[in-house]
Amino acid sequence: MDRALDLAGAIMAGVHQDHGADLIRALAPVIVQLKQMVSRRLNDNDLSTATAMALFRAHLAFAGASVWRLAEYDFEDGFYGVGCPHCHHSVTIAIGIYGRYSAHRDWDQGDIRRRPLQQADPSDLDGLAAWMHETARDLGFAQLAEEITWLFGRAECPECASAFVIGDQYAAENEPHHSSDGPVPAGGS
Repeated sequence: MDRALDLAGAIMAGVHQDHGADLIRALAPVIVQLKQMVSRRLNDNDLSTATAMALFRAHLAFAGASVWRLAEYDFEDGFYGVGCPHCHHSVTIAIGIYGRYSAHRDWDQGDIRRRPLQQADPSDLDGLAAWMHETARDLGFAQLAEEITWLFGRAECPECASAFVIGDQYAAENEPHHSSDGPVPAGGS
């Protein structure tokens, strides 16, 4: 059953990427049931690390968060490119062994005008970010839970000094749709 849920999550992420809004609406009751099945399975204690991560990703797809379903959760050398939501300047976000900062990426000089990131307090996370953090923690993925607080922390634009939530801006730029139910649709968490 776990492999079937993982496959269904991969298909759902593809449907989201292809802007399959009509198909998603038509299958909404099935999607809710699949999401509930994954939620129940994530609460089981017999999951291997690989299965737990696959189900974590499947849940994200069923929640309509294909950008996070497809994300790499290896924060060894994670870099995210976003546009500042205020001045639209290109901002590079580093989360990993090279540091935790926002910067302007210059092809000759590297990352310049670095600004340290502000880590989110787990108690301040809400919606999908809270679910991701709590679930990662509950599954025993301590490093993933920690890095999610950086991913949904705040960055400062090196151009205009405006602050923004990294994960929200990244999703806004890379998620092909926005669920009318918010980041985690009703019908099971």
